[in-house]
Amino acid sequence: MPPPFIINDLVNEVILRCENRTTDTARAAIWIRDALLEIASNPDYRDDFQELEEWGPAYNLTANIAEYTESLILPVGDISNALLDILIWVDYPANLNRRKLDISHYQKTDRFQPTYSIPTEWYRFGGLIGFNPVPNLAYKVQARLCKQHPINDATLNQTTILLPRDWNEILVMAAVQRGFIELMEYEKATMIHQQLYGDPDNKGQPGLIYHAKRKRRKESWRMESRLTMVRRPYGWGT
Repeated sequence: MPPPFIINDLVNEVILRCENRTTDTARAAIWIRDALLEIASNPDYRDDFQELEEWGPAYNLTANIAEYTESLILPVGDISNALLDILIWVDYPANLNRRKLDISHYQKTDRFQPTYSIPTEWYRFGGLIGFNPVPNLAYKVQARLCKQHPINDATLNQTTILLPRDWNEILVMAAVQRGFIELMEYEKATMIHQQLYGDPDNKGQPGLIYHAKRKRRKESWRMESRLTMVRRPYGWGT
């Protein structure tokens, strides 16, 4: 397995594409950092980076308590971009069978008198995670989440890039775009933006990010689908 890339591995390429402005080497690492955080946090690409998906700790709810501090359910030390799912073990206390809870909203929950049973929904309010119905037993729950890309704040250049290597070109171009914006060369920045995201006036050119398919999309063609009969309209072919 090849060694992981770090931000410093891409700095020279960013400087070269920013018209070889060697005086901006320190800024180039910041441009790469900001591009990395933006792309990794974009909900449109959330399903592309399983490298940023992780489990939270298993946690036992308390009977008759509906809401819990988020930090009890999320991993310590990571910043969560989004909770993807919360799973609950339905066969307390054996905890052998689990299912996914539906996502809800606190306003919906507050409209009804509380009931006490196995939860079927979860919701967020501030720094709390709530469950509806209110758990009547100490059911075990566990979260799936998408974490923010970790950054080495002490030595930015040494930050390991968790995104797959085929996203390096996209990261470089996104960093160069930021460089030209900072240098107030907006026309060049606009051209790079179109290369990344596509030309809005030309739907046939969707851009580099569209073509950077990841494992889930590469594997989706393997999904089986039932064949359906094709019915031609009356008079077809005449």
